[in-house]
Order: sequence, then C-alpha cells, then structure tokens
Amino acid sequence: MALVEECRECCQEQAEVEKFPIAKLICDASVQEKDQDLHDFIKRKAPFFPGLEVEYSEGAKPAIEFEMEDNPSRIVRADVSNWESDHLFQFLTERLEKSSEADEGENDMSKAPAGAWTAEIQTCSG
Repeated sequence: MALVEECRECCQEQAEVEKFPIAKLICDASVQEKDQDLHDFIKRKAPFFPGLEVEYSEGAKPAIEFEMEDNPSRIVRADVSNWESDHLFQFLTERLEKSSEADEGENDMSKAPAGAWTAEIQTCSG
C-alpha cells in the first residue's frame, strides 16, 4: 500500500479538454495532392463531424480553428501539418461537440452519413 501511495503522490488530475461547437479545417487545396492523410481525412472522415467545415485557402498550411458561437472573436488554432488521418479524427472527436445526430452514431466509422461530401482533389490555377 505504501508503495502505491508514494507512487501517486506526484500524480495530477488530467485537465478537462475544452469542447467547441464549430471547427474549420483550413488548407490549400493543392496540398491534398501531396498529403494522402489529409486527403483521406477530408474525403472519408470529415463527414462524420457536422460541426466541421473544410475551407480551402491558397497558400494556407493545414490548420484547424475552433470557434465558440457565443464568442466568435475567440478562435483556438492548431497547426495540423503532416498529421495522420486517424490522429485528425481522434483530435476532433475529443474537441468538437457532438450534435444530437452524432451522439446516436458516436462517430462510428462504419456508418457513413448519407449524402456526405465529395472531397475530390482540387487544384487552383492562378
């Protein structure tokens, strides 16, 4: 018993992860040509997040911006360059609030939303 108590002396409670109702995945459309994980996430996994919008911006590094509906001036941004598709999915699962529809499916990857996005590779010609 003493060993367990001694071991736990330095343990700290894990901080609660803040959840957001809205998120944007911002990236340059041409990045998808080079980043298979980003393309896979946008095409196959992003539709599972009703609160997520994909925004293409020329020259932008991949990033996720979280917003609060009641405080639109507060934006939390995370650089997600070179992240694996599964890591993006897990990150958003932990930080994006679920809608009532999403609660029923609990982001089950086997249940693809009907009429989901067509996220084909897009290229910009300037």
